[in-house]
Amino acid sequence: MVVESIAPLGHYVKEGQVLGPNYLTGTFVIDDNSAHDFKVDGRGKGRLSIGIENPGDQTLTVQVYGMHSATANVDDTGVFPIGASWTVTDAQNRDYQVCNDPFPWYIVRVTPAAAATGSPTCTVYVDFSAF
Repeated sequence: MVVESIAPLGHYVKEGQVLGPNYLTGTFVIDDNSAHDFKVDGRGKGRLSIGIENPGDQTLTVQVYGMHSATANVDDTGVFPIGASWTVTDAQNRDYQVCNDPFPWYIVRVTPAAAATGSPTCTVYVDFSAF
């Protein structure tokens, strides 16, 4: 398992606008078959969409987890899978899912089937709605 960083996508949200949307993005190079975990602060929002761009020639498996501690990992107590995992095949290139389960924090886990040819970069988008 590799813990990846996730950062604001660049949209400007005024200070103190906690009810506003939250747009995050993170990337990793598809050069192995390790699980890549993106830890996300839910900011009290229970609806999020997860978009995956897969430019590689390997299938990616995506699983979202809800957690009750900002420092938790997938196998820890208080971390729960949300729904079933889904795959983004090399033929699809991109896909998204919507989650309506409120947790204080989330983990978006993306696992390649194998290293991709040419080590392309996978991009993960996490968008929280304003309500």
